[in-house]
Amino acid sequence: MPRQAPAPPARGRPRDPRTRAAILAAARALLDKGGLTAVTIEAIAAKAGVSRPTIYRYWPNAAAVAMAAFLEASGAPSAGRSSRSPLTALRSQLHAVADAFAAPTGRSVAAMVAAAQSETELAKAFRNEFIARNRDAARHLLERCVAERLVAPPADLDLALDLVFGALFYRLLMGHAPITRGFVDQLLDAVVPERA
Repeated sequence: MPRQAPAPPARGRPRDPRTRAAILAAARALLDKGGLTAVTIEAIAAKAGVSRPTIYRYWPNAAAVAMAAFLEASGAPSAGRSSRSPLTALRSQLHAVADAFAAPTGRSVAAMVAAAQSETELAKAFRNEFIARNRDAARHLLERCVAERLVAPPADLDLALDLVFGALFYRLLMGHAPITRGFVDQLLDAVVPERA
C-alpha cells in the first residue's frame, strides 16, 4: 500500500482562539451599548486590542462579527435526555430563546436580519444556526412530552412549533410587547396545554 504524502502545512499564522474570543466579546459589548450602528470594524479592533486585518481573517464584515457574537452568546440548545421532565426542559429551552431575543444583542441582530434580504449570509446564519437549531431541539422535546402524555398532542406538531417561534419572532421584530419568560409560558399553555 503506497504511503500518502503528508498534508502541506497551513499558510500564514494559525488562528488564536483567544483572539477570536476577544473580538466576539468586543462586538457583544458594542452591540449591547450602542446597537448595530456601533459595531464597526474600527470599533471592534480598538475594543479587542487587535488590528483590522486580524478581524478580516475571521469575518468578512462587521455585521458578520455581530451575528457570530449573538450566536455564541445564545449558546447551543440541549434536546438530549436528562433527568428533568421534557416539559421542564422545553420551557427552559424556550426561556433561553426568549432571553436571547430580549437582550440588547438579540434586538440588534433582529434589526439587522429584518433589514437584510432573506437570502443574505446573515439571514441564512440566523435562520439556520439559531432559529432552526432551537426549533429542532424544541421539536424533540415536544415529541417526548407527547409520548410521555405530559401535554395534549397538537393536531400538527410543526404548526405548534411555528405558533410558538412565530409569536416570539413577531414580538422581537415589532417590539410592541416585551419578550419574557412569562410570555413563553403563556404560549406553551395555549399551544400545547398540559394534561390534567
